[in-house]
Amino acid sequence: MGLRCGAFQCGPRLRKGRTPWELRLANSPAYASVSSWCGWHTDHGSLTGLTCGMFTRDSVEIHSPDSDAGLYIKTRTGQIVKVEYGVDEIAYQIGETTEILSSGRLCATPHCVRAPRGDAASGVDRTTFALFMQPDWDQKLSFPGEVHIHRELIQSNESLTFGEYTEKLLDKYYHLKM
Repeated sequence: MGLRCGAFQCGPRLRKGRTPWELRLANSPAYASVSSWCGWHTDHGSLTGLTCGMFTRDSVEIHSPDSDAGLYIKTRTGQIVKVEYGVDEIAYQIGETTEILSSGRLCATPHCVRAPRGDAASGVDRTTFALFMQPDWDQKLSFPGEVHIHRELIQSNESLTFGEYTEKLLDKYYHLKM
């Protein structure tokens, strides 16, 4: 695939870990949507490692009150699949940067989190640990024509550093720049 090992070497800005916490909202609307807790998106880094989701009520760990709650992905054919893995396993999702570096041979994983539904789901929260891996901030990314990520921001065959790419996305989603 022509990937240089240097794109994935350890460095000061390559790894970020955080604990996403989805909180159940009181009197929330009906959960007809699969993406009720965390909407459909792809991660912009290279690879994301995820621990199994942990459900809690009043800070006490519980079993999920709804077997349909949890992480979902979209396959390349558009099929929506619930991801099942155990507490002693780690799931990995490919990010947008890997799709760019592989010229589309590997695809970023669209995913979302579905909240539990029903009376038993009242007051339930969910958390996991996500380790976001990414290239160095100064790593050059060339956006090949066959990769159609964020075309409204980046032209085919344009080159940006990973840092510039990140800033464009933050500006798009959070309007940090005026």
